[in-house]
Amino acid sequence: MTNKRTMNQFLPVVFAIVGLVCSGLLAQDSDDIKSELGEKQRLVEQKMVDLENMFTVIAAKLQDKEPERAKQLVDAYQQAKEQLITKKMAEVSEHLDNNQYEQAAQKIDEVIQKLDDLVRLLMNDKSPKMTKSEEIDMLEDWKNSIQQMRQSQNQQRRETEKVANKDETLRKIDQQIKQLEDLIGQQKGLIDQTSKSDGAGIRTLDKIADQQFEIRKKTEDLASEIADGDEQPVSTDANNAKPGDSKPGDSKPGDSKPSDSKPGDSKPSDAKPGDSKPGDSKPGDSKPGDSKPGDSKPGDSKPGDSKPSPSNSSPQPGQQPLQKSAEHQRQAEEKLGSAKPKEAQQQEEKALAEMENAKQELAKERRRLASLPPEAFDEMARKQRRTRDKAMEVVQQMKEAPKPETPDGASSPNQQQPGQQKTQEAGDSMKKAGDNLEQKDADQAQQDQKESEKKLDEAMEEIEERLEQLRDETREEKLKALEARFREMLERQQIASVMTTELNDKKINLGGLRRRDQLATISLAAEESEISELGQQAYDLLLEDGTSDVFPEIVQDLRAELERVSLLLEDEQTNQLTQLIQKDIESVLQDLLDALEESKQKKDGGGGGGGGGGGGGKQPLLKLSAELKILKASQRRVNRRTKQVDSMGGSDTPREMEQKLAEEIQNLADQQSKLLELTEQIIDKMNDR
Repeated sequence: MTNKRTMNQFLPVVFAIVGLVCSGLLAQDSDDIKSELGEKQRLVEQKMVDLENMFTVIAAKLQDKEPERAKQLVDAYQQAKEQLITKKMAEVSEHLDNNQYEQAAQKIDEVIQKLDDLVRLLMNDKSPKMTKSEEIDMLEDWKNSIQQMRQSQNQQRRETEKVANKDETLRKIDQQIKQLEDLIGQQKGLIDQTSKSDGAGIRTLDKIADQQFEIRKKTEDLASEIADGDEQPVSTDANNAKPGDSKPGDSKPGDSKPSDSKPGDSKPSDAKPGDSKPGDSKPGDSKPGDSKPGDSKPGDSKPGDSKPSPSNSSPQPGQQPLQKSAEHQRQAEEKLGSAKPKEAQQQEEKALAEMENAKQELAKERRRLASLPPEAFDEMARKQRRTRDKAMEVVQQMKEAPKPETPDGASSPNQQQPGQQKTQEAGDSMKKAGDNLEQKDADQAQQDQKESEKKLDEAMEEIEERLEQLRDETREEKLKALEARFREMLERQQIASVMTTELNDKKINLGGLRRRDQLATISLAAEESEISELGQQAYDLLLEDGTSDVFPEIVQDLRAELERVSLLLEDEQTNQLTQLIQKDIESVLQDLLDALEESKQKKDGGGGGGGGGGGGGKQPLLKLSAELKILKASQRRVNRRTKQVDSMGGSDTPREMEQKLAEEIQNLADQQSKLLELTEQIIDKMNDR
């Protein structure tokens, strides 16, 4: 007990040292005591030296009676030496003596972290381990926080650039407004043409569609220019058709006629979406053969396919309305190509409304920038510091979270979380950016802001890499668990099927079942019910995962079949129908195992064979090809079983058996209906990719 008390005396000393170090950090804000900080730091350093000496002295006394505690103290002494705690404290003193407070603050943070590790070692406080699911949730939260910071940082960098180059920014906005006004005039003229085209032929409508195509390309170019090169809007063409891609003979109802284009008017490589610039061409300049608006079929592309901006980049004033306008223009092209001028006009008017919205946003942004007060840099500096505070909050969460395991399964107290170091570095760059903004050094602030964005991107990459690893591990564990369940079910079912056949042979040869055989039949019924319970466990796992459409339904049907067999055996029905159902159960289980084996193979790149579903980027448990495989096998089984049941009927079939066969036919009809629904779900999933 005395030794334990002696042991516990170390902790208050370490805590006191941590407190002294922290107080030294806080004291930097006071000008009155700056000259005393170096001396105070040396006192803390001496206390640490004394503490290290105590480790070895007490360890020697405890060696005989409490060797484990002695080892703990020796480990603490070695850790203190390896982590150079006293050396880092001495460096803090030097920084303080030279009035290098920022460097001192950074070094103090390191010392506090090392002292926290030492406290944990003395308390024998191993970091609690998390489940993979908990770690995934934690990493997802950090990733979302960093994404929000990244977007905020991007917005602040753009604002810095605008304010730093205010006159140039205003000139650029004026030019964009002028280009937009020109496009608005062209769109209005096109609406007027469309309104007068009721009853016109396909060739006239196709020419109007060509003009809409040209206006759309200019609209997309302007949206891209406003985005400032940070991102390129995805073309609203369903198949990224280029002017000139269409060839004579490719025309469909609603397309331009082959005669509309002359040889040499355009070549496949002459023009690409985005090559045309505002002002390069006027409505009507385009040749009918340059582009086929009708080549984009309804359904090839959905509204919203052109994303306003990446998650890491904030949209600029006017950017999103123009992208929406381009989407309405694309739909107008489709309607014109399909000889639906009234519906095309509706889309053209919506496109015009979005253009007007974009103009209002640009004008509002111009007024805001023109009226910025002299203290704008101070406000930007404050915003930058708030973003930095959020970054440091995430870093602190990472420090306090349970440490990730190393590849050998161990957990090191010095191990950092994925993205921790990069987020810390991003925070350091943000601090520098804030200081430079305060000094009105916009150019350097922009560089620091760009560096922080880069570090945040790298942090997200590290987190995503770890997430991918955890998802793969979790997926493999689930697949192994499913395989174990299905294999056990198959092995037990195979035995039950053989016993059922043997009992049926006895029943036929002996004209009935003896008492012992009757008990065996009841036991078999219970076994089938127990196998069904194993199926419930597999079903629960699939339901919890939530990424498969087909497997849960197949397993549920399998359980229902097992329960049917159990009821049949309770009635001593060991006949051909019962055996047929049992063989089908074996077949289903084998198909499930084969499909699992396919899903365990190296996953397809880019999600091409991935599959079963799940939102938000969740890795599907089962490949789409595996789900298709089990669907195909199920359909074959229904076909085969239908023929077998049909062959069992006849004029001499007992009435009871006829009823059983009728129930079986209805069951097969229900299965067929379910397979059709599942097939439609898979088709929808494939179309959504």
